[in-house]
Amino acid sequence: MAIIDPTTWMEHLSERECWVLLENTAIGRIGVLVDSAPEIYPVNFVVDDRTIVFRTEQVQKLRGLDRSPSVCFEVDGHDEATSTGWSVLIKGRAHEVVSLVEERHLLTLDLRYWSMGPKPIWIRIEPAEVTGRRISRPDQEVVS
Repeated sequence: MAIIDPTTWMEHLSERECWVLLENTAIGRIGVLVDSAPEIYPVNFVVDDRTIVFRTEQVQKLRGLDRSPSVCFEVDGHDEATSTGWSVLIKGRAHEVVSLVEERHLLTLDLRYWSMGPKPIWIRIEPAEVTGRRISRPDQEVVS
């Protein structure tokens, strides 16, 4: 555990802890390059065999992925009352799912999205790096 200041502690999470947090979170943010500028989009997602999967209809996200499939994906949680929080960052490559067999499998997953409208396009993020950290105060009990 590394100390940030005398009253705040930062803990680097194991990859296993990161996946547990990912599996129990419904919304994350994907960072992509669009016309050489970074853009971040919130998405509902699900974990599938240590990859991140989400659905979209937005052409803007896909246009960025076509040109630069390298992405980052982030989820986090915090408690303002206790000044504690955590974040998980995935760096990897994203691609559109085009296999009908794979798409049938994805339809069996419990992906629930908040926004209305059709989302016909499946995107899968293949992680190259998974990192996480938790920030807490020594006087607060850490809860995953």
